[in-house]
Amino acid sequence: MNERAARDVVLVRAIESADVDRAILSNDDRTHATRAATELARWRASEQRQPWSAELFVIQRAELLATTLTRRSPAIARAARAFEWPSWIGVALPALAFTLGALVEHISDRQHVNVLAFPLLVIVLWNVAIYLLLLLRLVARAGGARFDVLDVHGPRRWLAALRRRPLPNAAAESSRAFVAQWAALVTPLMAVRAARVLHLAAAMFALGAITGLYVRGLIFEYRAGWESTFLDAPAVHAILSFFLAPAAHLTGVPLPTVDEIASIRFTDGAPTGSISNAARWIHLYAVTVGAIVVVPRLALATVAAWQVRRRSHAFVFDMSQPYFRRLAGSFSGGPARMRVIPYSFTVDEAALTGLRVIATTLLGDDAEVTLHAPVAFGAEESAARGLADADQHKRITVALFTLTATPENENHGAFLKALRGALSSTRLMVLVDESGYRRRLGAQAGAEQRLAERRDAWRYFCQAISIDAAFADLVSPNMVEIERDFEHLLAAPV
Repeated sequence: MNERAARDVVLVRAIESADVDRAILSNDDRTHATRAATELARWRASEQRQPWSAELFVIQRAELLATTLTRRSPAIARAARAFEWPSWIGVALPALAFTLGALVEHISDRQHVNVLAFPLLVIVLWNVAIYLLLLLRLVARAGGARFDVLDVHGPRRWLAALRRRPLPNAAAESSRAFVAQWAALVTPLMAVRAARVLHLAAAMFALGAITGLYVRGLIFEYRAGWESTFLDAPAVHAILSFFLAPAAHLTGVPLPTVDEIASIRFTDGAPTGSISNAARWIHLYAVTVGAIVVVPRLALATVAAWQVRRRSHAFVFDMSQPYFRRLAGSFSGGPARMRVIPYSFTVDEAALTGLRVIATTLLGDDAEVTLHAPVAFGAEESAARGLADADQHKRITVALFTLTATPENENHGAFLKALRGALSSTRLMVLVDESGYRRRLGAQAGAEQRLAERRDAWRYFCQAISIDAAFADLVSPNMVEIERDFEHLLAAPV
């Protein structure tokens, strides 16, 4: 998934998760996008001769809703587009670096060049220090340790700062969710983009310094020398040989001898011996900078550019997450159905409404609830009658109990064993309704403790027969807890 598609997916997911009242994207918007995306995904998969997938559907749907969002809520759309990496930075920053390099290399004394304090030498030393830090981080990461000295935190702070942009109240929560989720995904990509630009800028800065020096050398004659309080000619010769010997070997330009070094020592601002033209030193330093700074930085910029291309097309989402699972339920060829089989109690209208909320949250907006007649106490063997598994869209079968009852193996256990024996292509879950028991306890002292004790009894009972259980007040179900209890089962293949 490329960057733009991933951003649309994150944006739409943030809105749909936070916009409970459907004030930003209405039911009609979502339904239309779902239907259109289903057709588009299948058409494109057929055109490309590839199997159609839930991921392609999610991408198409997010693109359609993002287009709608541009018209419906332009403030959120603008905030999302603000996270785009400005392409001009990749041109402007290296150009600025080249200009600064040419200006910084300007030598105030247009007659003398101090070969020990040559500005190009500072550029070399700085870049060598950067290479050592990069190598240290690479070694530390290879060993499993963290080394974040060079991690780019700027993009993360920039993304977080945009969170404070004023947006309409209805969109504030959606915007915060989008920023948090997108920042976590896009920061690694922005870091390699920043690395690419910085490596290229470093190379251009060095090139600017070399170019400026040669251009000014056409107009002014630079004379080379050195001065030092603590170093003598042999020590200076050793230092310069260490830095410049590779360049001398490549260019064939001989390094000065110790005597020649001694003869160009500055005394009172002038060489003690004959005037030494600085052309030889400029050539040696230019080759050194090219080999140590320009070439490696351009190579690093090339590697970073490859990483940018790879990362910008490698966004991956876990399609087993609740949000994507619900969307995939709409894409599976028909509405997913949740079959509910109550045991020894009647489901009223309020509880049925709660069951529908649970179904749509777990399986998608098109999910349907099929409510079977209650199985009477003592008639457990009849529970399996009529349970045809031919309907592949019945993704969940829920054995529904009430918390007012205590679990008994010879009754409740027999009921569950009969259901499990009759089911092969759907998942079996246990849902215990707390609403009736809550009403019975009312405001009695210790009501919560008694609720917890009864839950524990059901939980241990279900664990003993290896069936997942969840608890809910069907009059007002807590969907966060329902999703948490059923998440691992829904994510697993049937």
